[in-house]
Amino acid sequence: MMRKFLMSILFLLLIAGCGRGNPAKQGTPVSVYALGGSDGRSALAEMTRYCPEGEELLEFVLNEVLQGADSPFPSGVDATDFELEDGMAAVTLSEEAASLEGFALTLARAGLVLTLTGLDGIDVVVLTIEGATSEPVTLRASDFVLSPLVLADTERSIVLYFSDQTGETVMAETRTLVVRETDTVAWYVRYVIDELIKGPQKAGLQAVMPEGTTLLSVFPEGDVWTVNLSNEFAANAGNNGISARMTLHCLVRSVTTQPEISAMRLWVDGQSIDSYGDVDTSEPLTPGDVRLEG
Repeated sequence: MMRKFLMSILFLLLIAGCGRGNPAKQGTPVSVYALGGSDGRSALAEMTRYCPEGEELLEFVLNEVLQGADSPFPSGVDATDFELEDGMAAVTLSEEAASLEGFALTLARAGLVLTLTGLDGIDVVVLTIEGATSEPVTLRASDFVLSPLVLADTERSIVLYFSDQTGETVMAETRTLVVRETDTVAWYVRYVIDELIKGPQKAGLQAVMPEGTTLLSVFPEGDVWTVNLSNEFAANAGNNGISARMTLHCLVRSVTTQPEISAMRLWVDGQSIDSYGDVDTSEPLTPGDVRLEG
């Protein structure tokens, strides 16, 4: 018998919301479990969304729970395969879902299972993640016991790396942020890169990320994390007076400061690249692979 996830670690706010994507509330109403709570990360809330006329209900629901507003899943997660037979829905998720772990994994599973089993004809969900070494997981709505819990906040210091005003010396900037139990390594990596893109807070430092760069996705393979950046990261390299080598060094060094991450693999626009500036990026990188002395 599947061991129940004790949802004293899962604060499910059973409050019906309204269809955010359709203010007129037209179409078929359906319940979707999405992230709620005051910080938008620590709870699930039952939301009412409206499936437009003519759209396949199951496809709409999967899109909403995986990619919709306040989805408990990381960006980029999609259902690559779906089969329904005798009340059992077999769902295969794309490899981006492999970044989920711990509490956040439980939260995402609960959102998917509670949403799907709320539809007529689905009693059980068998969940598989592409590229994962673990076996498929069989889940029912009854595996998630609803009970409230207030999660404790903790503070964590992280170090980001920028350039000095000359563009030749790496400078560290320490940030203190509030971390919740729901925050995963993937959340940390996204936070680090978003902050690198925003730039330093201390005077005397300058940003190292090329103008226009955005983060597309992150996902792990063991303790090696792939960072997928927009095309501007390559197209605008060096345009801000910072060398490509300095940019890459600060990026890799910032991402790999956590013990859970041994190296970083660089993608641009969904593809691996062979080099960035004069640095070979065909293999995962550590800070030592991007030495500033060339």
